[in-house]
Amino acid sequence: MERGNGNGMEFFNGFGGFVNGGKEYEIVMDGGTAPPAPWINVVANPDFGFTVSEAGAGVTWAYNSRENKITPWSNDPVRDPAGEAIYVRDAMTGRVMTPTSLGRRDRGAYRVRHGFGYSLFFHEEAGLRQRARVFTPAHDMVKLWELELENVSGREMQLQVTYYAEWVMGTDRSATGPYVVTAFDNRREFLSARNVYSQHFRPNRAFIFADAPLGGYSGDRQEVLGRGGSTQYPEGLEETLSNNVGVGMDACGAIQVPVRLAAGETRRLLLGMGYAPDEEAAGALCDKYRKPARVARAFAQMQSHWEDVLGAVQVETSDRAMDILLNGWLLYQTVSCRLYARTAFYQNGGAFGFRDQLQDSMALVYARPDMLRAQLLMASSRQFLEGDVQHWWHPPTGVGVRTRITDDLLWLPYVAAAYVRATGDTGVLREQTPFLLGPQLAEGQHDMMFVPEVTKEKDTLYGHCRRAIARAGMGERGMPLIGGGDWNDGMDRVGIGGRGESVWLAWFYYAVLDAFIPLAETMGERAYADELTVEKARLRESIEASAWDGEWYLRAFYDDGSKLGSHENEEARIDSISQSWSVISGAGRPERARRAFASAMEHLVLEEEGVSLLLTPPFDKTPQNPGYIKDYHPGIRENGGQYTHGAIWLAISAVLLGEAGTAHRLFTYLNPIRRTADEEGARKYEKEPYVMAADVYYEAPYTGRGGWSWYTGSAGWMYQGLLAHFLGLRREGDSIYVSGCVPEGFGGYTIRYRYRSATYVLTVQPLSDPAAQPEETRIRLRDDGQEHRITVESACRVKLPEEEPETA
Repeated sequence: MERGNGNGMEFFNGFGGFVNGGKEYEIVMDGGTAPPAPWINVVANPDFGFTVSEAGAGVTWAYNSRENKITPWSNDPVRDPAGEAIYVRDAMTGRVMTPTSLGRRDRGAYRVRHGFGYSLFFHEEAGLRQRARVFTPAHDMVKLWELELENVSGREMQLQVTYYAEWVMGTDRSATGPYVVTAFDNRREFLSARNVYSQHFRPNRAFIFADAPLGGYSGDRQEVLGRGGSTQYPEGLEETLSNNVGVGMDACGAIQVPVRLAAGETRRLLLGMGYAPDEEAAGALCDKYRKPARVARAFAQMQSHWEDVLGAVQVETSDRAMDILLNGWLLYQTVSCRLYARTAFYQNGGAFGFRDQLQDSMALVYARPDMLRAQLLMASSRQFLEGDVQHWWHPPTGVGVRTRITDDLLWLPYVAAAYVRATGDTGVLREQTPFLLGPQLAEGQHDMMFVPEVTKEKDTLYGHCRRAIARAGMGERGMPLIGGGDWNDGMDRVGIGGRGESVWLAWFYYAVLDAFIPLAETMGERAYADELTVEKARLRESIEASAWDGEWYLRAFYDDGSKLGSHENEEARIDSISQSWSVISGAGRPERARRAFASAMEHLVLEEEGVSLLLTPPFDKTPQNPGYIKDYHPGIRENGGQYTHGAIWLAISAVLLGEAGTAHRLFTYLNPIRRTADEEGARKYEKEPYVMAADVYYEAPYTGRGGWSWYTGSAGWMYQGLLAHFLGLRREGDSIYVSGCVPEGFGGYTIRYRYRSATYVLTVQPLSDPAAQPEETRIRLRDDGQEHRITVESACRVKLPEEEPETA
């Protein structure tokens, strides 16, 4: 049922549904009932965090989720092995219970709720009710488990609670294990671990603690799990831990707390894991969070942080599934996973991607423009003197890769222009950041990984943007060189010889120039603005002269001049993003761009399956070598599956063409809530109903299965597509405008926008008559602490005219 079921859940699909107004997703497991794949939460602040699945498994890290794992990461969707666990042993019966299932199906019912910044676990077994809440504060590097035990057995219970963690202290446990040393601080009662061979984090230590006196501890994994035991079936908990720590062990951290519960009594216990630069700092964090009032304050502050980010814009429309995504989950995925954690179940990244996090940050222009500003300046500091940039880099060392990928650097001026246009903050253009210095790629070298030097020389953000634009290389047809890949990194061999050209990149470069010209004028560089204007016109002519294929636009030209994305090709005859960006850029000749969009709908959008493909047919046997995209099985990821990021661009182009019904349909296909609306859909799709997946397979018998979830830029683009385009909220400086493009029958909707201390409640009334174009209403923003209620009439504003005279 869409609006709920007997348990009060919305969009219940047999495995779970939304509760608490859509702010939490509840998963119900009972016996054999469990989600078809791990459904996780990503909980993080800028320096620390963890993932946690419905089974309680997940990884914890500090500073860098790949380079500095505290506990193990796994992407095994069948076993979902846990490297951390809480055990509750009944001394009278010897029964070991767990507040999280750890993947076992023989312990009765479990309920799990994933929320913004926390997860909740509920379980009752053998007369003991268990409730656990896990979160990390907004700033400190600690993970806090609040465990509540209620004795409903009718007898006194003597329990032994064990908090267990397998230490990694680096990238991989198999490599770091021999060098992990454990210790116990008797004065402050915490167990710690450090990697004495760590290159960058040697003084730092992870630690675990409780807010009650300990009955035992151990740094020996075999002692806790027993010979042949596992986290699911620990065999070593019959005895009190031996207090054995030090070197030469299969390192773990385990602490035990004895708990006596009278019949009917409830006891609350705090168990914590943290990371600190030294022993004294670790002890201070333990002392701080042993105070119940401090834990409660930290949880409230964490909730306040997420309310500030996620509550800035709230919508109410006739599409409840859209509302739930827009009112929290899309931005939460973008910030917690993409910007803070940079990891999830299917990919353990840790690094910042130059283009990736710039695009993610664009979604924050309404809620946290300061975070977008900071990302712009960070990205600008990862530019080499020559104008190219690190494709990705790892904090804190800055180690990363220099590549021949050609679109990365252009996202800096594109996003800078979008930020200035939205906020009016031209001061950011004068902010100065340094450059990177390092060896250049040799001829034939695709990429190189190294730690670059940081120069003393600095330039303004505007200067960095100019340098990026100047670096763009052009081919013989007047379009940008594709080099080692453009947006599609998998096409890394199309132009590796230095002659292949990208049609998509030509559209994007046009959009960059178009957006940057006003900034050049703002900076007083009128002559430079004129140069860019001439270049923009020349580029458009070049695209139209060489890239039109009769029914759609080509995708690229190989080094040898042969076409990619042509009706002449047996494979990859049509590619989605060349068609969508002919519209988004505003550069496509109107009748051609409309025809190209129609071709994309005809060949790439599969209505019955609800899949919007990136290209078709997939690469398989073609003698041409486009790159590692061909290594993917046909119909998987970029190779002919739905790459969700690009599918959103197609939906945005539908809005810009005034195709409101088509746009809504395309966005609905992409909405994970709709894909998992019933048990059959959830089993087919597999991935979480509450966050975006990077891709969807189009390969029998797996058509409709989600690829990887959480760690994908499609979350930020879906937010932009729905809010800024479909519902039409646009901010420009000190004003907002609304020009939504919703289909007939969608009805009116409300946008609640918080601007500093003021709130604007916009009631939008769509006009179905295209001829009745109302004047676009400008709403001047005031930081006055008031609530402003305004009714706005809105209609689709088409980016491309119906016709344009042919040019010679």
